[in-house]
Amino acid sequence: MKRVLLIGWALLLLASCNPKEDAFIGRWTVDKVNVEFDEQWATPEMVRQVGAMEKNNVVVISADSLLVFVNEGDTMQYHCTLRGNQILCDGEPWGTFEKGSIKTETSSPMGSVKVSYKK
Repeated sequence: MKRVLLIGWALLLLASCNPKEDAFIGRWTVDKVNVEFDEQWATPEMVRQVGAMEKNNVVVISADSLLVFVNEGDTMQYHCTLRGNQILCDGEPWGTFEKGSIKTETSSPMGSVKVSYKK
């Protein structure tokens, strides 16, 4: 009987660990930026400037589900959760987490900006 209880506790302990969430926690920096703006709305110089600004992004995710986003000296904080591969910040979709990277996409009438983050 003691053996069954010991095995049960071990299985419960293993089930409570989530290596995916552990991999999610940490400091993330920009790996790649893809700016796809409509040429009617943006000049090549504007596309370069947006790309350069995005490359300065830093994301820090703590164990208490706090996501701190820093860009050009501005700091924003969100409470985030990981549901499957979807990252929700304050209940809203923010990006995806898979294969050791975070990916976000922002759309506007000018086009879209896709950013990939790595640790």
